[in-house]
Amino acid sequence: MKEALDRQLARLRTRLAKTPLPRFFSWWGSELLACLPLRWRRFFSGNSEALLLESAGDTILVLREREKAVSEFGRIAATATAEEQAAEFRAIRARIENPGLRTILCVPESRALTRELTLPAAAEDNLRQVLTFEMDRQTPFKADQVYFDSRILARDPVSRSLRVELTVLPRTLLDPQLGAIAGGAAEFDGIDVRGEGVAGSRRGINLLPLERRARRRDMRLPLNLGLAALIVILLVFNMSESLHNRAIGVETMQGEVEKAAAAARQVLELKKTLQDSINGANFLAEKKRQGPLLIALLDDLAYRLDDDTYLERLSIENNQIQLQGQAKNAAGLISVLTASPFLANPKLEGQIQPDPRTGKDRFTIVADPKGVPADQVVVHAKRPAPTAEDAKNPDVKGAEKAKGKDKEAANGSP
Repeated sequence: MKEALDRQLARLRTRLAKTPLPRFFSWWGSELLACLPLRWRRFFSGNSEALLLESAGDTILVLREREKAVSEFGRIAATATAEEQAAEFRAIRARIENPGLRTILCVPESRALTRELTLPAAAEDNLRQVLTFEMDRQTPFKADQVYFDSRILARDPVSRSLRVELTVLPRTLLDPQLGAIAGGAAEFDGIDVRGEGVAGSRRGINLLPLERRARRRDMRLPLNLGLAALIVILLVFNMSESLHNRAIGVETMQGEVEKAAAAARQVLELKKTLQDSINGANFLAEKKRQGPLLIALLDDLAYRLDDDTYLERLSIENNQIQLQGQAKNAAGLISVLTASPFLANPKLEGQIQPDPRTGKDRFTIVADPKGVPADQVVVHAKRPAPTAEDAKNPDVKGAEKAKGKDKEAANGSP
């Protein structure tokens, strides 16, 4: 189960290495570290610092590798006892205040077996397993007799192949050194191959199997987990606060909208009331304008009717004018009223009934009103008072008066 999980993780790491993400995060991390103070940079880049132990005859050379720069940090006599070597190593190690400091055993390049292989690109996902099968073909050893590791030198997308460098060290050569160097006090994180001299560079491989590497507690892991949890908490808090603020904003906006809607409804009601008032006033004015001019109608009737004719009732209902009264000659009133500019189609309604008390005929005349603009209403002159001669010859004077009225109405003169 563990081996299957390790293979899956190795495949994922291989696929990730093919993407530009590792280079981007490496550049981004270096830029962020450059913004921090020196002590913080050393703390966060602790894994980039290491102690290199290399056996050089009767001396164990201790080198300090920091930010890819290597310098001599101390020497331990290989001829000393195991206890003395362990004490000396602990003293050298205590001079570096870095709990995550790695310890790496370096082997000269001249003592390592190196082969360059060309493999299919598909072998990259299971490269260590493929190299295990190829070990006895490429080297004089079997896979269980050596410590080995590899690094990819180049990828050829055209031919879909890999150029791999295989580094092999016999177990019989390294096992005695791992237990005896520095009195056994050093817990190694890896075995690497390094060039000759202090300034020689490492290949960046690790020949030491996982089960033999030092188990260190990486303090950055709980720190990173804590920071990640803090980020999640802050993110959730920020989102909840944003939602809360948005809800408050929505409630405030809804209140303002309701106020504006109430004000709008009030304005609409006032506008409707004003429009109803205007329509009512216009309706009355229009009805008054379309209806007959009552004063002008009364003036015209008083001008046209004789003195022996009087009205008992004048009504205007349902767009109809009704005249009720008494006259000497009720039938002749139709011709008189026809000449009126305010009456249309005058006619008798019912029968003419004589009134024995007054000796006159009782009549009822109905007519349709005519729409006469106010600026075209003719104001008649005051009728002259009757004379004694008129009283003696009422019929003649009445006929002449009627002719004068008709002539005056025809000429339109007052």
